[in-house]
Amino acid sequence: MVPESRSHAPELALTAERPTPKARPRIIRILLVCDYPVLRLGLRAILKAPDLRVVGEAATREEALSLVESRNPDIVVLGCRVAGEEGLDLLARIKRGWPRVSVVIVAIPGSDIQVSRALALGCSGYLLETLDGPAFRKAIRDIARGECVIEPGLLRDLLTGLTREVGTRRAQVSQELTAPEREVLRLITEGQTNRQIAQRLRYSLGTVKDYVQRIIEKLGVSDRTQAAVKAVRLGLLE
Repeated sequence: MVPESRSHAPELALTAERPTPKARPRIIRILLVCDYPVLRLGLRAILKAPDLRVVGEAATREEALSLVESRNPDIVVLGCRVAGEEGLDLLARIKRGWPRVSVVIVAIPGSDIQVSRALALGCSGYLLETLDGPAFRKAIRDIARGECVIEPGLLRDLLTGLTREVGTRRAQVSQELTAPEREVLRLITEGQTNRQIAQRLRYSLGTVKDYVQRIIEKLGVSDRTQAAVKAVRLGLLE
């Protein structure tokens, strides 16, 4: 008896496609500085996110400077209780020793005098305690990308209250700025981010960054916040 022959279909090798690994988000390292433990606890809770990491907490100026040195944060958040002369001194010392570290002040409403001084010292953001969690986290991410974040409408109010410098420097700088640069500068003084300016003027983000860099160079300042301060002081946008 001849055994029944069975035809075997060729086996097909099934190769599952491996999913492309997602790029890991950049981790933003944050140092909290406030002499009130409850406020630090609240900030730590708000900053819980995959791309945000609180690398340390400090209650005093000396602790803060030590942790900036050892923990290498991207952003230092100064709680409102640290505002005042000691907080401004800490801000100035951080910017002198670690100019690439961004410093953000979280304060109560109505602290205009302190805010204007903080901006002059190189503060990268002024956020109110009333800001909700998602908005606060977004502000921190924007600051980590190099933006300056001020409460909506507050920046222009602060700047217009500053004493304006007049004279030959105003005329000189005004002539140096091109029409597009003046328009970009005007939007900077309104607190607009580079991305918002690009959308408003229908420029590419790269073009806006180029304009911002030229404005900074022509005004002889170190960042876009200082450019806005100087522009209003000199009355360049009138």
